[in-house]
Amino acid sequence: MAEDEDDDRRVTRRSNDECRSIANRTKSYYRIERVWPVNIGRILRSGSVLTVHGEKKLVYDIVDDADLGIKDARTEFQDDRTIRITAKKAVDSLAGWGDGRARMTLAHELGHAVMHAEKGSIDHRATGASGPTTLSKLSASESAEHQAKVFASAFLVDDIRAAELDSPLEIATEFLISVSAAEICYERVVAERERAASVARVLESNRKFQELMREDERPKKKYLQALCISCKSQTLVPLGIKVECETCGYFGDHPEDS
Repeated sequence: MAEDEDDDRRVTRRSNDECRSIANRTKSYYRIERVWPVNIGRILRSGSVLTVHGEKKLVYDIVDDADLGIKDARTEFQDDRTIRITAKKAVDSLAGWGDGRARMTLAHELGHAVMHAEKGSIDHRATGASGPTTLSKLSASESAEHQAKVFASAFLVDDIRAAELDSPLEIATEFLISVSAAEICYERVVAERERAASVARVLESNRKFQELMREDERPKKKYLQALCISCKSQTLVPLGIKVECETCGYFGDHPEDS
């Protein structure tokens, strides 16, 4: 089900990498850099949040499902110091039991709180929302919904650990996120893995080429015309008034002096 375009709005342009960086900074703020599965309920009940505009008071309200209607959750900027996230009782309960979609919904709202809290702004998460909005299709980097999705995935998933897993299902199980979010994460992890392998191959090829170039630049040894009296190879090297054979190790007088 595609998200209602009315639930999206244009915000400050941010790349996916910037959104992931902000999510990682938020993890540092809550001291959960390498902790998973993330206890998103505890985070929302912490009472504070570090936004792109500084630290704010965070209020987390759980309401009867009917109060939000077709919306699963809502984030609103109440004043210069307070952000309120409201979620359906069912969503909060499911998240507490480890439901992937419910956890993504709450992390999604946290993303709005961190990146999009502006005076009078309200961001909604519609029940069943999963697909892109019209705005995100046209300009993902300016879509509040797209940015919040990227944030949510980065906040709940540890990329280092995800890179060690072999399928979207393993990622979904490890981090308790929705399978659809895990599929997107897996595609990105695989792409980054292949890109890193490609860079490594280029660097190795360059290293080998540089070695060959250095070998070509090394002065070539000049052997004497005379043959070694021991093994008859033309590999005699002058050492003062003596000679040495690099083939058999003979060391003695110059053959022409014999």
